[in-house]
Amino acid sequence: MTGLLQEFRFGMRMLLSRPAFSIAIILTLAIGIGANTAIFSVVNGLLLKPLPYTDGERLVQVYNSDPKMGLEYAGTSIPDYLDRREQAAGLDDLAMYTWQSFNLGLSGRPERLVGLRATPSLFSTLREPPLLGRVFVDDDAVIGQEKVVILSNPTWQNQFGADPEIIGRELYFNGDSYQVVGVMREGFAFPNHRIQVYVPFAFSDRQKTDDERGNEFSASIGRLKPGATVEQLNDQLKAIVLANADRLSSTGNEDAAGFAAFLRSSGFLGRAKSLRDQWVGDERPVLWLLQAVVIFVLLIACANVANLMLTRMTARKKELSVRTALGAGRFRIIRQLLIEALLISTIGAVAGVLLANWSLEFLELLGLNRSRLSTEIGIDGSVLAFTMILVVVTTLLFGLFPALAQFKDKTYDVLKEGGRGTVGGKAARLTRNSLVVIQILLAVTLMIGAGLLIKSFYYVQDEDPGFKRNGLLTVRLDLSSNKYQENEDYTRFYERALEELDGIPGAKSVGYSSNLPFSQSNWTSSFRLEGKERIPGEPGPHGYARSVDEDYFKTMGIPLLEGRLFLPSDIRGSEQVLVVDEIFARKHFPNESAVGQRMIRGDDEATNKWRIIGVVGTTKVNELTDIITKESYYFTYRQFTIDTGFFIVESDLPPASIIQPVRDVILRVDPEQPLYDIKSIDERIAISLEGRRAPMLLLALFSGIALLLSVIGVYGVLAFSVAQRTSELGVRMALGAGREQVFNLVLGQGARLVFTGVLGGVITAFALTRVMQSLLFGVGTIDLVVFGLVSIVLAAVAMLACLIPARKATRIQPIEALRYE
Repeated sequence: MTGLLQEFRFGMRMLLSRPAFSIAIILTLAIGIGANTAIFSVVNGLLLKPLPYTDGERLVQVYNSDPKMGLEYAGTSIPDYLDRREQAAGLDDLAMYTWQSFNLGLSGRPERLVGLRATPSLFSTLREPPLLGRVFVDDDAVIGQEKVVILSNPTWQNQFGADPEIIGRELYFNGDSYQVVGVMREGFAFPNHRIQVYVPFAFSDRQKTDDERGNEFSASIGRLKPGATVEQLNDQLKAIVLANADRLSSTGNEDAAGFAAFLRSSGFLGRAKSLRDQWVGDERPVLWLLQAVVIFVLLIACANVANLMLTRMTARKKELSVRTALGAGRFRIIRQLLIEALLISTIGAVAGVLLANWSLEFLELLGLNRSRLSTEIGIDGSVLAFTMILVVVTTLLFGLFPALAQFKDKTYDVLKEGGRGTVGGKAARLTRNSLVVIQILLAVTLMIGAGLLIKSFYYVQDEDPGFKRNGLLTVRLDLSSNKYQENEDYTRFYERALEELDGIPGAKSVGYSSNLPFSQSNWTSSFRLEGKERIPGEPGPHGYARSVDEDYFKTMGIPLLEGRLFLPSDIRGSEQVLVVDEIFARKHFPNESAVGQRMIRGDDEATNKWRIIGVVGTTKVNELTDIITKESYYFTYRQFTIDTGFFIVESDLPPASIIQPVRDVILRVDPEQPLYDIKSIDERIAISLEGRRAPMLLLALFSGIALLLSVIGVYGVLAFSVAQRTSELGVRMALGAGREQVFNLVLGQGARLVFTGVLGGVITAFALTRVMQSLLFGVGTIDLVVFGLVSIVLAAVAMLACLIPARKATRIQPIEALRYE
């Protein structure tokens, strides 16, 4: 131990003896280790860390799926939930929930709370006890007894000052009195940290019947029994659907038989997916890609540091040879060099962890932590253990090269050369050159990947969503069913609000829609077309439905292609009319006009028949990359009223400048009505692009770092080579070699390294970029423009780095160089 401590002290003295050299190495490693630590903290939080619930890996999302209708996820209906809770043998427990916002009536301006209406089984399924009070019991989920509420911990603290006497207090939500019965623990959140209150999900007798099947407005979460698997549960859910179809077919009821036929023709299934898979979704390949990228960056950093250490080792050859001659064994020398490398790695890791902790805020700005598991992202024990592994790996990667290279030359030869310049032997030169080639190869691979993502992102941004993108402010609201009990009440509110909003200074046009593109608010519904019989075994038509006002299309800039739009005279009591989009018209009426055709919703044809009066342009709904296959149709809010929706205000003013006037208008119409989800259309589209923007920016950043390190590596090798070959170059010039020949000699050495690295990088990129296919849009994994441009740019930058040592070589004075002999 005494000898080991001495070597640690000696290693620290060596670092302090050349502070500039040590700082350069430490900063290089800090960048590589910090990038890996930051990205791994995200990977760990979303993919590896246990879910923040007791036995969370047994939790599953249970949902309906209509694959033949293009609906992989279709929510859950109340009868489906009841069937599965009673009949699915693989489930230990099952809960159902749906989102609902509440207007909290406190003193001052009304406040909106994000709520969850959940069955009492939610907390037993999650195995979550309350911090204060109790969770829901079965009696709470009875109509007339459901006016109780559980508060999230942040709501309890922020809205109610962590009042320990909160249990039993009366709160007013949407004009109704609710009694607080519980407060959840700090850190608990389901299904995300935005939920502020929980209320019971009470079912009416009608909602429990077959008539409610197909009304899939809720979600469901279950807990697998010990030993049960998702595959077994899926088989059980499928069996339940088939049993229901058989039962409904045999009832003799025409409507029930029709629904049974629909279940079979649509490919209707009950499905289960692990909660982690449901929540992480498409982020998994992106995260692993980013982790692979930062490992590349770390390898480049290690190669750079190894080259620097080799360079320094050449200067230390005499010292180490003297130690060997005095009796130090090879293991002792290797141990000393590895200890020095370990000290450098450890200091670099500490700096890297600090850098990673700071960069987590940057990842938040990029939207990488918008996942429901975002609270699990951070620097914890697992992340620090990963960083310690990086310390060991980096120590071996850049520490062994110089240590082993020391023994390539014989001690006698080194001592005989004395102070004469040397390039460290053929093996050392080959090692240094190989490390530079590897750096360039990895940098080219990363830059090509970044180039593909940048070009793809450019194409995505240039996509036409089918509506205006600039100058539109959107605000969301939910009307209280207690205050607005009749359809006429909703209609009067919307009419007055739209009229008042239209008078805001700077407002050019105002519209309303129950659902809005890029707002994560969609309403889909099945329908029938008069005179068109469905082919047996084929699913019926299904599309996006919206309720809008007559100025919605004008405000959004959606063009009218045929017929007319809604008029103020299209009210209840007049003919029921609707507008469809171009996809709807082409799909269902390819050889005739859609205008004048009739659509039927539901089973009651007499009251649910709607005449098509116009055809408008098709809009994208969720992503700019959407390939639109699902049709859309629009009702007028005067005939089909919804209690929630969006106001859209078009203005020449910046959207932020009219937010307050919009708030003031709504408060004049209803002093108890809050607005929320206030964003411009551009902001909504930008949020939808975060899944593409984040990996693009990070890959571009990391590839830039890789380029910088590679250029430094090329420069370092050539500069060292020129310094060590001073005598040789002086002799060449003394024997008649011109400065141009010396320049070309050094530049040619650098060019060979650059060309080899670029060629290897292009070949590697051909093989590796295929894993990026799912992240690209409008760009192939082999894009000759990107491959060629990256190769040219990197080669040009690297060759510029070669010019400095090449020019330095031409300024060597032969007489000065020969003095070293």
